[in-house]
Amino acid sequence: MSEEILITGGHVVTLDDALGDVPGGDVRVRDGVITQIGVGLRPGPDTEVVDARGRLVIPGLIDTHRHVWQGAIAGFTPQMTGYGYGPAVLTGISLRHTPTDIYAGTLWGALQALDAGITTIGDWAHALQSADHADANLRGLRESGIRGLFFYGGPGPADDDPNPPHPLDARRMRDEHFPGNGGNGGAGDNGRLRMGMALRGPCFTSPERNRQDFAFARELGLPISVHVGMAGTADAVTALRRDGLLGPDVNYIHANQLTDEEMDLIAASGGTVTITPSTDMLMQFGTYPATGRALERDIVSGFGVDTVCSAGTDLFSEMRLALAAERSRANAGSLARNELVHEVALHQRDMLRLATLGGAQVLGLADRTGSLTPGKQADITVVDLRSPHLDGFGDPVAMLVLGAGPADVETVLVGGEFAKRDGTLGGACAATARDLMHETQDRLRATIR
Repeated sequence: MSEEILITGGHVVTLDDALGDVPGGDVRVRDGVITQIGVGLRPGPDTEVVDARGRLVIPGLIDTHRHVWQGAIAGFTPQMTGYGYGPAVLTGISLRHTPTDIYAGTLWGALQALDAGITTIGDWAHALQSADHADANLRGLRESGIRGLFFYGGPGPADDDPNPPHPLDARRMRDEHFPGNGGNGGAGDNGRLRMGMALRGPCFTSPERNRQDFAFARELGLPISVHVGMAGTADAVTALRRDGLLGPDVNYIHANQLTDEEMDLIAASGGTVTITPSTDMLMQFGTYPATGRALERDIVSGFGVDTVCSAGTDLFSEMRLALAAERSRANAGSLARNELVHEVALHQRDMLRLATLGGAQVLGLADRTGSLTPGKQADITVVDLRSPHLDGFGDPVAMLVLGAGPADVETVLVGGEFAKRDGTLGGACAATARDLMHETQDRLRATIR
C-alpha cells in the first residue's frame, strides 16, 4: 500500500452532506485514510497518482446481505422460487460443501463483490456445518481483503432436532477470532471484519428456540440479522414484539410482506432493513421490495444482493430495479385508473445513498466507511464514465444508477489498498482464486450427477 495516493480530476460524489459533489475534484489518501478532498491538490514526491478524469469517484459500495459462500455456484437456481430454494440449496448442494469448498466459494464470492465496486459486505454465512467450515468461511473473507461483517449462521452439526439451536461454535469463533473490545462482552475486529449472528428467526424455528437464539446472540454481544416478510411467512415482527425481542441490534432482511404495523414496530425499535430487489422479485418473495415503505418511516436501510444462485453479483442492478419497482408501487393506483402520472418522487441519488452510507449505517460501520469524508477509511470506487452508455448529458449519478455495471468499475480501494486497478482485480489471492473456484465446481458437479 502506498503511503499516499491522490485521485485526481474526477467527479467526486462524497455522500457527505457537508461536502456534496466536487466536480473535477481530488481525493487524498494517506496511510489508508481519506485526509483531504478538494480541487487542485498537489501530489508529493512519492505520491501515487490515479487519474480520474472522465470518471465518477464514489464511496465504496456496501452490500448488507449476501451469502458469500455461494460464489462457486452462481446461477445454480435462476428459475427457482423461495419454495424450491431450500431443498435445492440449503439442504441440498450446501451440505455437499467441504471446508475447502466453503473457502473457495467465499474467496471467489468476495472477489465478485470487489470486482463490482463493493468494498464492504454483510456475509450471511449459512452453510456452516462445523467449526472447520466456519473457519474456512472467515479465511476466505479475510484473504480477499474486503471489509464487512461475518454473520455466523447454521446449520451446525447434523441433528435430529426439528428446531436445532444456533451453532454453539459461534462462541468459540467470537473468542478466538473476534476478541472483545474493552471488556463489554461483545466482539472486536479481525482485520477489516467484525462478527454478527445470522439467526433463523421466528419464521424458521419454534418460538422457544427463537427466544434462546436471540438470548445467545445478545449474551455474546453480537448484532443480529434475520429473514422476515417473505411470501409464505407471516407475523415475524409481531412475534418478536410478543417475546420482547425487538431492538436496534436487529437487521430485518427482505421485509416485503410485512404489515404497516410491523414496519412501524421496526421503526420504533430502531431496527434496520436490508432490501434485496432482485431476489425479492425473481424468487417471488413479495410483489415489491420494501424500499419506499422503509424510507417513508426513516428506517435505516441498505441493499443486498442476497443469493448469487438466483441473481447477479452487483449493486448497480439492485439500485436500478429498486428505483423502477418503487416508482411502480407508488403509482400503482393511478396506473390502475389509467391516469397519467405527473411526477415521481424517488430519486436516483436516494438509491446511491442506500448502496453506500445507508449500508454502512445498517452494518454499524458508518464511522469508518460509507462516505468520502476526511478521517474515514479510504474505501473508494472509481467508475469510468467515458463509455458510450455512460457518457451522458445529465447528472452523472443518474447515469451510474441507470446504466453502470461491474465492467465499468475501473478502480477499487479498500483501506487505501488497491483491490482492482485499470479494470483488473489484483491482490495476492486473485490469481489462484479462480482455479480454486473451478476445482470446487468440478467436485460439486461430480456429486450431483
